[in-house]
Amino acid sequence: MGAAMRKFDWSRTRIGAPEGWPETLRSFVRVMLNTNHPMLIWWGPDLIQLYNDAFYQIAANALQRPALGASGKAYWQEIWDVIGPDIEHVTGGKGGVWREHQLMPADAVGELKPHYWTFSFSPIEDESTVRGVLVVCRDETQEHQAILAVQAREAELARLQQIGKIGGLEVNLTAGFRNRRSPEYLAIHGLPPEAANETHEDWIRRIHPEDRRRAEGTFMEAVQSDCLGYSIQYRIIRPCDGETRWILAKTEIERDESGKAIRLVGAHADVTDQVLVEHALRESEEKYRKLAQELSQSLENLRATQDRQLHSEKLASLGQLTAGIAHEIKNPLSFVNNFARLSGERVDELMAVLGDATATAKNMSDIDRLPKTIRQNLERIIQHGKRADSIVKSMLLHSRSGSGDHRQVEINSLLDETLNLTFHGARVQRPDFSKKLVRELDERAGRVDLYPQEISRVFLNLISNGFYAATHRQADHLEAGFEPMLRVKSRSRGDAVEVRVRDNGGGISPQIRDKIFDPFFTTKPVGEGTGLGLSICHDVVVKQHGGTIDLETEPGKFCEFVVWLARKRVE
Repeated sequence: MGAAMRKFDWSRTRIGAPEGWPETLRSFVRVMLNTNHPMLIWWGPDLIQLYNDAFYQIAANALQRPALGASGKAYWQEIWDVIGPDIEHVTGGKGGVWREHQLMPADAVGELKPHYWTFSFSPIEDESTVRGVLVVCRDETQEHQAILAVQAREAELARLQQIGKIGGLEVNLTAGFRNRRSPEYLAIHGLPPEAANETHEDWIRRIHPEDRRRAEGTFMEAVQSDCLGYSIQYRIIRPCDGETRWILAKTEIERDESGKAIRLVGAHADVTDQVLVEHALRESEEKYRKLAQELSQSLENLRATQDRQLHSEKLASLGQLTAGIAHEIKNPLSFVNNFARLSGERVDELMAVLGDATATAKNMSDIDRLPKTIRQNLERIIQHGKRADSIVKSMLLHSRSGSGDHRQVEINSLLDETLNLTFHGARVQRPDFSKKLVRELDERAGRVDLYPQEISRVFLNLISNGFYAATHRQADHLEAGFEPMLRVKSRSRGDAVEVRVRDNGGGISPQIRDKIFDPFFTTKPVGEGTGLGLSICHDVVVKQHGGTIDLETEPGKFCEFVVWLARKRVE
């Protein structure tokens, strides 16, 4: 442009040849030609144009007519209504003018699209008189279009966020967690517009106290580690209405080449409705699961009741048969026992008579032998008749049903009463009977729903067996310092009661342990047991009361029966 100015015929303009230019104009032209900023000088009343190479790019795109040396008002007539008032302001001595992002008409630069300019009009004074105007300008059309595009994208993003109810956020991790929130984020969190740049501490305060530590810890751990993002669900308390809402936050973390976190972007969604539905679904599932369990338990109870009913019916039928057989056997057994006893008495009389008679040496030995043999046979008849009678009585007990009244009973009182009754009964049969009794009755054992008469028979049987076992160990082994002992212990087990009956007799061997509850199986010598006692105990405890009876033993040391009874009877 310097060469173009030297070739230009300035004499045709009102400013004349360059030799006659004032020093002020010369100085401004030199400055203008030596800068890369687009500059234009309007000089004189006609606002004759002079400009540099940077402005030439703008002038070349003008209306395809000469710009150098032309009158500014004539050249820019299409936009004079826009810039004219500012020029008059400057030339009138009222100071400079600065305009940013000024929109110009589309045809002002020979194009079909508008341009945006940032420019300044500064006065050029010579001897305190404004002789010209210095224009410094910049075409910001591309930058403005880029800004508009960004704004359009942000508006579109905001619209999408609003439609999807997703709030966006950005955290500058290099400048103390400086935040930027989108409008939808503010709406979700119940924040006013001025909270778009809230602090990190403000965010923490809005988190529900129960989730605050977890949410902040997850954020800090992600930033300080090498992860590229995380997802978390937590509750907030909205400042606008105090309502608690569930937030799902998904984030990505940008890092520099060294791996340091520099920026976090995230999306927040209000998932309260989904969480409430999930909670309701889980509660419903839990409710129906419990209902299914209850139905299953009811079905099991019904099956157990049906099994017990069927068993009871079978036992009733068997009991009737057993009772009939027992009654039929009992009558002839009574005759056997009675006639055997009477025969023994007759033999005694015979022997007394024969003792007074004179006998020869020949028959004397037969007389002595035969009555003795008959008596021995009669004693065996009586012995086995008594055993048969005992078996019949036990069979009758085994066949009984509808065992008295059913009521709540203090289990400790029943145990104490049964123990005393059994002990005194043993003393009546054997005046020399002696045994150490130990009572460990739990005060919390309380009351139990049962048939008192039947359960008393169970404990009476167990205690009697214990007396028998401990006494026989003392008699059979003659151990020095051995003292027969029986312990009865009760203990509360919540909805059940445990009773233990333990003796220090010879115990039960492993070979016969599984048979002790079988009918007619006994460990006692022939003639001393029927083998029905423990079988009756098992039926009463298990089949009648729905409890359990078990055995703990160590051969040669002890035997302990463990009885479990539910506090409330299962129908």
